[in-house]
Amino acid sequence: MSPLSASASQLSFSSPVSRSSRSPSGNIRLPGLLGQSSVVASPVESVRSIASFFTKLRSPPRHSEFYLQDELSVFLVDGVLFRVHRFFLQRESDVFRTMFVCPPTRDGPEGLTDDKPIVLPEVTVAEFEALLKFLYDGGISPSPFSTADEWIRLLSIATRYAMERIRARALHELECLPPLDPIQKIALARKHDVREWLLPSYVALCLRREPLNVLEAIELGLETMVLIAIGRETVRDPGTLRDFEDLRQPLGYEEFMTAIVANIFGDGELSGA
Repeated sequence: MSPLSASASQLSFSSPVSRSSRSPSGNIRLPGLLGQSSVVASPVESVRSIASFFTKLRSPPRHSEFYLQDELSVFLVDGVLFRVHRFFLQRESDVFRTMFVCPPTRDGPEGLTDDKPIVLPEVTVAEFEALLKFLYDGGISPSPFSTADEWIRLLSIATRYAMERIRARALHELECLPPLDPIQKIALARKHDVREWLLPSYVALCLRREPLNVLEAIELGLETMVLIAIGRETVRDPGTLRDFEDLRQPLGYEEFMTAIVANIFGDGELSGA
């Protein structure tokens, strides 16, 4: 054997990469991940595998609207404990939203236990029940309440805690129910700042046949009682009726008298001031 042949034979025998180990496809051997056995994969497949592995380690994104981090809170209302979800309350009211983010007191956060509830002052049990019934059942029942008293309770607490959507619904339902007495509407309008109810109620009292009785006068107060008396005299005055006939107003009778009454009451009384 020639020296050149011997060198070639030794080179072939000692070469770290033999012909039998070469792959025509260019595959390479990679160590397994997380204890898996080694696999033979192409470079592209390896990159995809590694990317998939690290994607699984990453948490999926949270939905911007329907990933709820809700808690139950304990409320004390007129001596009675309630334990309800925060989500509905803070969704409807900035007052409740602010209440829930307030820093805890020295004794710890409120609303987590019966011993340290969140106190809702000047709220009746019936009002809070009406609010919760509307929040929990309002989406199921087309009208969760059947009486004006229930809607008035809802109007009261919705106004106090600035729940504009619920307040608007309560006002709408009260308008759709059998008409409230004008005296009651004036009282509610003053209490809950429903200014649009004032003028129509004053007009109704001025145009009705029966004068105010003692209880109605007490409910309205001295100033309003006097203005109603003036309005009743004015709308029945022959000069007012003659003006309506002579000027041939394009308005109807009630619209014409509404303008007369509005002028008597002025902006201050009609604003609820």
